[in-house]
Amino acid sequence: MQVKYLFFLIPIMWLSSCTTDVDLTAPYKSIPVVFGLLDAELDTQWVRINRTWLGEGDQTQVAQIADSSEYDPARLHAQFVEVINGIDGRIFELNDTLLQDKEDNGVFFAPEHREYFVSTRRQDGDDLNPDASYRLEIVIDDTTEVEASTNMIAMTLGNITQPPMGIDDLKLGFASVGTTNVTYPDYTFKWSSTPGAARYDAAIRVHFMENYWADDFHTILDSSKYRTMEIPIGSLDPNDDDGGEQLTKVFGGATFYSTLSTRLEKNIRITRELGIWDEDVQISRAFDFLLIVANEQLAIYLDVNSPITGVIQDRPEYSNINGGLGLWASRTIQGVFGLGYTTDTIEHLQEGDETAELNFCTPNPLSDYTCP
Repeated sequence: MQVKYLFFLIPIMWLSSCTTDVDLTAPYKSIPVVFGLLDAELDTQWVRINRTWLGEGDQTQVAQIADSSEYDPARLHAQFVEVINGIDGRIFELNDTLLQDKEDNGVFFAPEHREYFVSTRRQDGDDLNPDASYRLEIVIDDTTEVEASTNMIAMTLGNITQPPMGIDDLKLGFASVGTTNVTYPDYTFKWSSTPGAARYDAAIRVHFMENYWADDFHTILDSSKYRTMEIPIGSLDPNDDDGGEQLTKVFGGATFYSTLSTRLEKNIRITRELGIWDEDVQISRAFDFLLIVANEQLAIYLDVNSPITGVIQDRPEYSNINGGLGLWASRTIQGVFGLGYTTDTIEHLQEGDETAELNFCTPNPLSDYTCP
């Protein structure tokens, strides 16, 4: 949100009749602030439409009022149009709704917040076309017009080659336990870029069950909670967004253990089961390999807003919204899901100095490291 303040320099020597009151609330124009990320794989598309404001007094208090940053939906009409080869096609009308999932721990209005949505369910024939572009159109008070366009990202089955897709009992190994020492093998993830993709953020998602006990001897179970954790592998930008480029990213096995050790609580009353036991295939499914794929507009936005590490602290601004501020872009998630792990991986997780106090076990009833 951009709020501009205008400061006036009052000369010290001036006529004694001049007032010393200074009005810091300058005239302003409310600016639409729009964020929307289309994903052809989703059944519902969401768009956030807000506005800037300027008021008197403590702005953190003003921010707690919904009307400060949200439009009355009666004032607003929003839609996006499918464009194929420069020709307008289907129109997707956006409807508003109040969501209740915003945590009440920030300076802005919570827990409710208004968003705009449209169903894009395949079974209803409303799915988005990855080969099309989509033009967002918003009209406010029949006068203010907001417009933006974005391309989509093509979905190509089989573009991830390592780990290979379609193997039910594939296992990842992050440790190799020897008789005298432990080594941490690297794993090289491989994939080919798809048309429209300008940036890839790779990650490993870890699935586990966390059990909370009432006593140190684990005889009375208070509760259990299913959890996931994403471990970043890194980002890659293809040379272009034409697709077909071979990309690789290396993940060091030691990173798996150090990340868990850093981000999880070590508590004798917390035990953890790594993955979900698949009886049919005889494997504990604990990992997903994820590619979060961004098109050019989103890639630029992420680059501009990445952490500043240099001496110059000025951050450039980026918006592709005509008539407002914000971002209209597309993304998608590709992945290989339900990967297992080797015996050495759980052995070192259970017995290694870094992670032994995390109290991990495997739900595999046939393993020496099974949960009691």
